[in-house]
Amino acid sequence: MGSMGGIRGAAGMNPGGSLGGGKPVVPRWRQLGLSESKPMRFSPKMRAVSLATGAGVVASGVWHNLAAKPCLALETSTREERLSRWMEGWSIGRTAFHRAEVNATIIQNEKVWLATDSKLRVLVPLCGKTVDMPYLAGLEQVHSVVGVEGVPLAIEEFIKENPELKMKRVSNTEQFQVFKGKNVFLHLGDFFEFGQDQNFDRVWDRGSLVAIQPALRERYVALLDDVLAPGGKILLEGLHRKKGPEAACKKGPPFSLQESDIKNLFSSKKYTVKKMSSKNILEGKGGEEYARFKSEGLTVMNQEAWLITKKM
Repeated sequence: MGSMGGIRGAAGMNPGGSLGGGKPVVPRWRQLGLSESKPMRFSPKMRAVSLATGAGVVASGVWHNLAAKPCLALETSTREERLSRWMEGWSIGRTAFHRAEVNATIIQNEKVWLATDSKLRVLVPLCGKTVDMPYLAGLEQVHSVVGVEGVPLAIEEFIKENPELKMKRVSNTEQFQVFKGKNVFLHLGDFFEFGQDQNFDRVWDRGSLVAIQPALRERYVALLDDVLAPGGKILLEGLHRKKGPEAACKKGPPFSLQESDIKNLFSSKKYTVKKMSSKNILEGKGGEEYARFKSEGLTVMNQEAWLITKKM
């Protein structure tokens, strides 16, 4: 079982809740220029606060058409450097990865993933503005959906594009601003500081695990393990860069996620792992959304869906 202390440590905080040197923590939402009294107004150039290399952007849609620049090493880059590419993408409207339709992996696996006799609480890590959230929130078996996102503009656009949810800011904490609507909650902040006092029955991971640096995967899974109830299920969609030049197979984001990676990450934590589907998305006419991957020399890149169940 992963500890939250280890996860917060990755975000640059010590157990006492302050940054190195003993200086008081400035709440993340104040760093964004927001206040408790002012109405929510986001600037496209506001800093994001997610540690996870801006992966919330990727999680909002498929990971196609991402910028080709390599990610900076976590150990040597600042949070701003890690997130600059994602913030720039949102600010100039480079969000071709966003899809207007509900993800097909959810539709295809909905019955087995959401089978239950009780109402479910669903977590969507690094959620962006995905339409999957209101879809899930509208299902009879779902009690609520909680999305966590580090890019303010993604939160703003989600709220504007889903007026029927009537999203309003309801609380501010040291790490997060929280917005609430009809069965949907959004947490604006660093995903690696999320999880305390949270409990979920299901997790929808679309592109998060492949977007973060591989060195952070164990911490990410530890956080999921902390908040997922026994018997809970994770529906995960990832990419396996299977055939092509070695450099292209190791490139990212999105970073390749193989079956052995999934099993190593989850089997040690007493999960069962089942592959639900696998498709080479580079076959046939890939269009512009696959052009970068083809230009790297990749010939097989499998989009794979996994059902990961936490044992009782």
